Amino acid sequence: MSHKKLIALAVGAALLGASSAYAAPGKSLTPSAATDSILVMFKTGIDRQQRLLSIQSAGGKLRTLDSAGRDLRFKHLAGGRLAKVMVPQGMDRDALLKKLSQDPAIAVAEPNYRLHLAAEPNDPRFSELWGLNNTGQTGGSADADIDAPEAWDITTGSHDVVVGVIDTGIDYSHPDLAANVWTNPGEIPGNGIDDDGNGYVDDVHGISSFANSGDPMDDHGHGTHVSGTIGAEGNNGIGVVGVNWDVTIVGCKFLDADGYGDTDDAIECLDYFTDLKLNHGVNVRATNNSWGGGDYSESLKAAIESAGDAGILFVVAAGNDALDLDASPGYPASYDSDAILAVASTEHNDEMSYFSSYGATTIDLGAPGSDILSTYLGGGYAMASGTSMATPHVTGAAALVWSVNPALGIDEVKTLLMDSGDPLADLAGTTVSGKRINLKSAIDAADPSPTFKLTPDTRSQELVAGSTATFAISIGNVADWSGDVSLTLASPLAGASLSAATAQPGDVVMLTIPTSADTPWGEYVFTVTGVSGELHKEAQMRLNLLPQGLEDFDYSNNSAMPIPDLDPSGIQSTIEIGQSGPVFAMSVGVDITHTWRGDLTVTLVSPAGTELVLSDREGGSEDDIVDTWSSNVFNGEQMQGTWTLKVADYAGSDTGTLNSWNLHITALTGDAGPSAPVAAFSAAANGLEVTFTDSSTDRDDDISGWLWDFGDGTTSVEASPSHSYLEAGTYNVSLTVTDSTGLSNEARQAVTVSDTSIALTLNRSFLSRTGNALVDLRWEGADGELVDLYRDGVLVESTLNDGRYRDRFATSSASVSYTLCLSGTALCSSPLVVDF
Repeated sequence: MSHKKLIALAVGAALLGASSAYAAPGKSLTPSAATDSILVMFKTGIDRQQRLLSIQSAGGKLRTLDSAGRDLRFKHLAGGRLAKVMVPQGMDRDALLKKLSQDPAIAVAEPNYRLHLAAEPNDPRFSELWGLNNTGQTGGSADADIDAPEAWDITTGSHDVVVGVIDTGIDYSHPDLAANVWTNPGEIPGNGIDDDGNGYVDDVHGISSFANSGDPMDDHGHGTHVSGTIGAEGNNGIGVVGVNWDVTIVGCKFLDADGYGDTDDAIECLDYFTDLKLNHGVNVRATNNSWGGGDYSESLKAAIESAGDAGILFVVAAGNDALDLDASPGYPASYDSDAILAVASTEHNDEMSYFSSYGATTIDLGAPGSDILSTYLGGGYAMASGTSMATPHVTGAAALVWSVNPALGIDEVKTLLMDSGDPLADLAGTTVSGKRINLKSAIDAADPSPTFKLTPDTRSQELVAGSTATFAISIGNVADWSGDVSLTLASPLAGASLSAATAQPGDVVMLTIPTSADTPWGEYVFTVTGVSGELHKEAQMRLNLLPQGLEDFDYSNNSAMPIPDLDPSGIQSTIEIGQSGPVFAMSVGVDITHTWRGDLTVTLVSPAGTELVLSDREGGSEDDIVDTWSSNVFNGEQMQGTWTLKVADYAGSDTGTLNSWNLHITALTGDAGPSAPVAAFSAAANGLEVTFTDSSTDRDDDISGWLWDFGDGTTSVEASPSHSYLEAGTYNVSLTVTDSTGLSNEARQAVTVSDTSIALTLNRSFLSRTGNALVDLRWEGADGELVDLYRDGVLVESTLNDGRYRDRFATSSASVSYTLCLSGTALCSSPLVVDF
């Protein structure tokens, strides 16, 4: 057995510069595996005492086990049989591996393969997303794309669909990603407590298995690039757009800032997503896996299939070796599993990318992967090539399919994407399907139910107080739906109005929002709700209102400084600002002369100590860095003080000079005054009874009063009241919140109640001694195609309204509470408490 291998990310050198393991043709492989740990999988039926005895007698050490003998980081996979074994200092790893391989209690003992990024084709930067809509703008063939605009006429995605990104992390503060990044409803940010009890403290947007923390922030860029292709927010007036305009992305960082990690960290990511789905009601449908290249790992394969059993599709890059994986397998793409969808890369002429690996029985289909523009660190954008870039096109396509038909299983979505693609000559005989994905055909094949949709012309605007904002909202149809749509507006600002209360497909309704010089600055969210019978849709628009009196300031440092060669401590150049005032916008320009710019890191540090990495060893052998970056990471900080630009050289033989750099800052020098609260609420109806939940926010965090108008002549001053209506119907409910300075804000929405209710009942329940629960539910009275099932307030799944559901999950609780709602509405059952 070879104990040393590499697993590498498939990534373009336009994004990163690194040595290759999942190598381009002509490069050699350098095997590697962790020397301080190995992975084992115990045989079925081996208890905790036997596990400890096997490992300890061989001289190894186990990480923390629970009472059932499961490794706490892998307990939701492979029946809890996977474990990481630590190799004591001074002991030979291969000797321990041999002993454990011969132990009768152990099914598999294998190396903990190393993972790292790979340097791949360095293609020129383009500014067009040809993979989504190819007009020949990059010199390629028109329509050599996935037909995204045609698919977007039907759906732009859904936040109900959750995608896990297993990578270098996600820049969850990126302005083109933030609206689509998951926020853990069970976690209180920054309190240092594992509020939801899943083993991770403050996992607000995901985790880092590499750092064993609840922060998946990307410090490399690859995972952020991948995430943008899956779901950069659409129609928001900035940057790029993903395959999904609306989706929910959760990050799991398992590679460090240099692109290195271990297989056990990748397995932990799969365990985290499986736990979120089975035990925390997070609707994870797929993971994106733009990495590969290691030897066969039974542990990793078992983890992938366990996640597949939970309904999570594993979408994986074929690799950039230009190899036939049927003859020379590369993992995890080469695993034979129904849970895996393996992706090759195509370029703008609909030919296979020259670097892409392939396999007539191994690689399932192709997707655009050459010269792909997407989101990058610090609010920026970057071009990259590789099967890494092709894979998120497919992951995004799967998510878009689930947005129109959530009842489809992973095997059905996999088959649908393979069957509905466009046949390409280059993919025939080199992939299983012989096709490149076609988004429009996939959505058509998903057989969406007839409905309407609300599509704003833009999702967000920014203007100065005293101006008027307008949004145009188009009413569209899906699957030839027709009918009248009743529209209502929930507005946090008085005076906002819709141009029509009723519309039909093909109509455009205007939302007009007047403001005055005295309107408090801040972000406001406006929700337009459309109702037609049992159909219920919403469109949200954001208005970022800036105070009057903003000024622009320009500063520069033109003193040239030589950059020392191969010196990570680097140089520091400063700009001193005496003017005070909070930052509202900023850009920084840098002029560096340097051969092989991929040697350099460039970082801007604010007076408050906030760091923004502008360039992290990007550009490979290209010369010089002359660029400007815009970022919102410093917004709200004082501009007064010392701003520092740090430049460091991490490789030898090339030298250069920092010629100059500059700051352009938009700031407020006067008194902006207090910020007004932003009112918001949700409603859950069961028959005529409605539970209202306040979700209002205030930048000053000083909301002190609530006033509810339930639309039937009654009111309440509770923060989150319940109310019983006397008759069925639709009521216009308003919430006015007031802060300690007297500023107030109002939110409105239509709430529909019915005198018939959904009756949710328990058929049977069971809890095993190891904490695995099974609950069979039955219901009546839900009139619609789909229903949403919630466990302890968190969505379990949107499922067919067939009157029955079996819920399997792990728990240590003595009871759980279920609620069933008609999908997309506030019509819900009363809570059903199940005691074990």
